Amino acid sequence: MDINALKELSGYSSDPETICVKISGDDAGKFLQGQFSNDINLLEKDSSQYSSYSTNQGKVIAILRILKDESSYLILINKEISDYFIQKLSMYILMSKVSIEIANEYHIIGICGQMSAEFFKSYNVENSSGTKEDDNYQLLNNDSEYFSSSTLVYKDKAKEIGKVKELLAKEELGFNVNKVSDYCNRILRVTMETKEQYIPQVLNLEKLNGINYKKGCYTGQEIVARTHYLGKIKKQIFLMSHNSKLINIADKIHDENNEILGEVISDNQAVQEKIICLAVVRLDAVEKDLYANNQKVNLVN
Repeated sequence: MDINALKELSGYSSDPETICVKISGDDAGKFLQGQFSNDINLLEKDSSQYSSYSTNQGKVIAILRILKDESSYLILINKEISDYFIQKLSMYILMSKVSIEIANEYHIIGICGQMSAEFFKSYNVENSSGTKEDDNYQLLNNDSEYFSSSTLVYKDKAKEIGKVKELLAKEELGFNVNKVSDYCNRILRVTMETKEQYIPQVLNLEKLNGINYKKGCYTGQEIVARTHYLGKIKKQIFLMSHNSKLINIADKIHDENNEILGEVISDNQAVQEKIICLAVVRLDAVEKDLYANNQKVNLVN
């Protein structure tokens, strides 16, 4: 399947790999402002923002999508890294009035293609950021060059009412829509295996508007800011397609002379006859013929 054919797909799927973490309390906003790469004060009720949480050395622990839920913050995060994320973040609470918990009352699905467009239309979503909220759901726009989709975050009660109930009555697609969307937007679902390896700029956070260079101090800020103002990254995340079941996360990417030029940093997602994943590759090598485990791979620019 040509990567451009992804836009022809339509339907929905659950996203069991993503969960919601709720952060609340009187000091929640101030606390998160000192931890994440984006400016939490710019987050409105009917919007969302990407952000990253890093070590003191600026290495990414998790990539986040943040929503407002009344006075609390909802964070969409890869389930595998969530316990580690909460553990690390909790170390900085100290005397602050902040509560961090898994929000099991929220569910996450992905909708793509014509079904996504119809769902947006049915709820009259007009916000340019593609976010719509009521008491039971939030709808987020994930459109990219190669894939048209949205993420629906809904509470238990929404399963029994209106368009959400109608949607869930349909048969699911055989792949994780949100995961395909993340890959097409070059968003890494950080795992325990890939945590604390790369700075945010390598992982596309600048293009996602997930770094605010004017907000002031936060954990890892010095390294991130220095890279922005003084440095130039030499490698970056790419969407990669291939047809081999021999290629896996952590495999090195090499040229025909076996020079190592990058590595696979996500697991594979099969979409019909094509396999896609994410890789970090040296920018001076993107025009070369590339391989992983001696299997041909293709970077999608």
